[in-house]
Amino acid sequence: MLTLDSFFQQIDNTLNTSKFKDCSYPVFRGHSDDSYKLLPTLQRDYSKTGQVLEKLENNLYCHFRSLVGPRINFKSSWETLFAMRHEGIPTRLLDWTENLGTALFFALDSLTIQKPHIWLLDPYKLNIKAYGKAVLLNPEEDIKPEYHESYAVLCNDNTINIHEFPIAVYPNRTNDRIFAQRGLFTIHGSNNDSIENLIPEAVERITIPDGLIQPIKKLLQNFGINKYSVYPDLKGLCDYLKEYYKY
Repeated sequence: MLTLDSFFQQIDNTLNTSKFKDCSYPVFRGHSDDSYKLLPTLQRDYSKTGQVLEKLENNLYCHFRSLVGPRINFKSSWETLFAMRHEGIPTRLLDWTENLGTALFFALDSLTIQKPHIWLLDPYKLNIKAYGKAVLLNPEEDIKPEYHESYAVLCNDNTINIHEFPIAVYPNRTNDRIFAQRGLFTIHGSNNDSIENLIPEAVERITIPDGLIQPIKKLLQNFGINKYSVYPDLKGLCDYLKEYYKY
């Protein structure tokens, strides 16, 4: 049976394998369920709406921008997209974090945990496959005009050909949640398959043994990783206090 020490040693050993040896910036994602794929919500669930994916994407984006009104002053269409993702609206973004503790938190922050696990990603290998360059990209500065200048343009111009494979992007962390979670994203392209199927050489999955779920939760608590630290707003604070006092 794995101990906490041996579990973290397993992660370290994985990062030292040939798959990751040249990766100076690995990133992580946590899943609480064995059935979850490395696929964003928009591409995962759009069929149930009865709409074409591109039409649904456009409607969600434009409707959100219209209804959010003066509550948030977005400086760019990308900031809008990042806010949509963090408020739970389906997008073609998939969240990642440079913080292993944050990934473990998300893997275990569920009322129903079924074979929880974390994913390790080499974003440089991902971008070599999709973009031809071993770089991390800022969506507002680095992927124009080859990709698209703004998300709004992509949504409203169906003549734009986006890349087939996902691209790892490093956003400006102007959103409180992105900042707190040390977040970055993969933005998925025209191929609706998951990353682990499309580019398996860039990812590795590590399962969290059932016997380590509570010890890891306790460890995260001691490190101050909780609902309020990853959701630094009133809802996050309220959820943290309810959990702390067992309500």
